[in-house]
Order: sequence, then structure tokens, then C-alpha cells
Amino acid sequence: MKNAHGIKVYRLANEAFPKRFFNIDSMEAIYERTNGKTNKPHRHDFYTIVWVGKGEGRHLIDFNSYPISDNLVFFVSPGQIHQIDTTAKPKGYIITFSNDFLVRSNISTEFITNINLFKPYSESPPLALTSDVVARIKAIMKEMQEFFNTDESFKYQALGALMKLFLIHCNKVCNLERPKEMNEVSPVLQDFRHLVEVHFRQWHKVKEYAELLFVTPKHLNTVIKNAIGCTAKEYILDRISMEAKRMLLYSTNSAKQIAAELGFKEPLHFSAFFKKSTGLSPTEFRNSTTQ
Repeated sequence: MKNAHGIKVYRLANEAFPKRFFNIDSMEAIYERTNGKTNKPHRHDFYTIVWVGKGEGRHLIDFNSYPISDNLVFFVSPGQIHQIDTTAKPKGYIITFSNDFLVRSNISTEFITNINLFKPYSESPPLALTSDVVARIKAIMKEMQEFFNTDESFKYQALGALMKLFLIHCNKVCNLERPKEMNEVSPVLQDFRHLVEVHFRQWHKVKEYAELLFVTPKHLNTVIKNAIGCTAKEYILDRISMEAKRMLLYSTNSAKQIAAELGFKEPLHFSAFFKKSTGLSPTEFRNSTTQ
């Protein structure tokens, strides 16, 4: 199912909650408020954690659909497309938080990267909790909700501490393979990734990023290659390709519109880039997947 125009983006802070940067809600309450209606695929500008205590259905994250079952935790990064479709009222919690919450809670972005739970550009399978961790997770969630619903002086410090503890417990049982760069995160890699996220729609050349990082393009390519196994150029192109696929699949914007949004001066250049990246033309890719 595609949106009428672009992909809908939800934000934590809005007119009703202009200062909101953290939220926790039960899946039961959300199900009741929406009468169990499934939302269209959309994206957030914040982090989302979905803990399913009990439930069944499917959770779409980008181009993969994962079964929902008991005691699973899903981690959705800002910008990822997702959709939760449950067949009955689930039990669990959904936690959402922004980068501002991380700053206020003294949780570094390096910690979020190193914890290796949020996967912004790759497959994002759920984490299956072991039985001995479930009780701890439930207790943390309950305490988190209690603090969230109070006006305690150190409310957000407590929420930050509980969030960090929750993530550490999840990391302990995480059976996902740790990427090479997770062993030691280079400051250059951190800064490069941030710059790409901000500028990939306008900047397609390694030189543009290297200048801001005060290194040569050759050096930047070498550092990124040693850290994650692909060059800086490949990383930039992969990021553009990922966004193009998201827009083709989950919006009805034309290839010409998508090309313009992604910084291609000519639609033909975008089509050639996309075919080289995926083996399909934009039209073939869009028609190859039925939503």
C-alpha cells in the first residue's frame, strides 16, 4: 500500500506536544485507540523500540516482513520504513525517543552505535529474549512507565538510566553478528556517517565529505574501507540507493520526482545509477514488489 504522495513522516514533537522527545505507551492502549486499524507504511524521525510480550502478526521494516510472536524486541532506526500489523490485541510496550533525549540523558551516540541493536540500512530482525531476561525487561518497562507518568525532579535522568539498562540487557542476549567496525568505532567513521545522513541528497562525491573532515578523498576511502569493508564512495551510493528504493516502494512519486529529491540533475542519470545499483530500472523495481 503506497501513500498518495511521499512517505509519511511522524515526529515526536508536534503541535500537541512541542517539547516531547520521549514516550512510552502500551501496545494494548495503542490498539484500543486505533480500533486495531493498521497504519500505512511510514517512517519516524526518532528511534523506536517495540517489545512484544504477547502478540501475533507481521512487522514490516523497510523491505523485510518479520513475524510477530511472544517476547520479541524490534529496534527501528530514524528514517526506516515500518508498519505493525497485528491480528489481535497485543501486549507489550512501544518506546520512542529522539536524539535530544539521548543528549539530555547523557547517552552518547557512540553507545547507541556500539550497542549494535539499531540497524538503519540493513536487515532488522527482532531480538528473541531468553526466559531469564523477560522478567527483568518487564520490571524495567514498568518502572520506566511509572517515571514517565510522574513529575519527579530527575524524571529524564531516571528514564535515561533505565533505557541504558534495558539496551544493555538486550545486547547481552543479542545473537546478531557484530560487524567489523563495532570492535572499535573510528571518530572519522562516526563523523562521515553523520555527514552522509545529512547531505546524501545533495552530495554524491567523496571529495565533498573529505573536505569537511579535513582529509583527502583517498584517505577517507581507505579509513572507511578498513572500518566497514566498503569504500566511502560505495557507502554514499548505497545510502542513495536505499533511499531511492524506499521512495519507489512506499510512495507514488514519479522516478523524475525522486531523481530531483535525491540530487540528480537529469532523470536519465538517476535511472542509470539505479539500474547499475540494483540491476533493475526504477519502473521495474517498483513493479516487481506488490505492497
